Amino acid sequence: TTVFANAQSMKLTPNDFVDAADESKNYVVLNFAGKSQSDLYKAVLKFVNSYYNNPEKVATKIEGEQIVVDAMEEKVTSWGRGNDLDFFYKITMDFKDGRLRFSPNYKYLENYNGIEYPLVKKSNLWVKTALFNTDGKVRREAAKQELEKFINSYIIAITNSINTSKSNDNW
Repeated sequence: TTVFANAQSMKLTPNDFVDAADESKNYVVLNFAGKSQSDLYKAVLKFVNSYYNNPEKVATKIEGEQIVVDAMEEKVTSWGRGNDLDFFYKITMDFKDGRLRFSPNYKYLENYNGIEYPLVKKSNLWVKTALFNTDGKVRREAAKQELEKFINSYIIAITNSINTSKSNDNW
């Protein structure tokens, strides 16, 4: 599948998710030649509706122009043994003819006790619950990689969904 080979990817930095190919950008642009803005919007709406249990609770929309997903994925990573963390994130998707701008944000990780792990925080001897410390050093490389994998898999899933979606299926 060629979609996989030339898929856009993002990496997580102390400045949030950025384009792996150009870290000055906090988004990637996905190209879909021949798909109108309206087609793309509808295809992503279908994806969101099937991906989430309560899409109406996690998605806000500007009809035909933008979909913002504000959601949580359970147990995306862990912080030590038995400390599974849920990932709270926001993804903003903007639409133009043939193009989708995909811009994800790390909100926080949270454990079962409700302790939040922000993206960046000054750490001391006792507090090491941020993904990055203030000088940009990653605290948990495995967690960073698992979050990147989640977002990059999301990009692939949405791309595949758009590529396979038909505007007027013959029933």
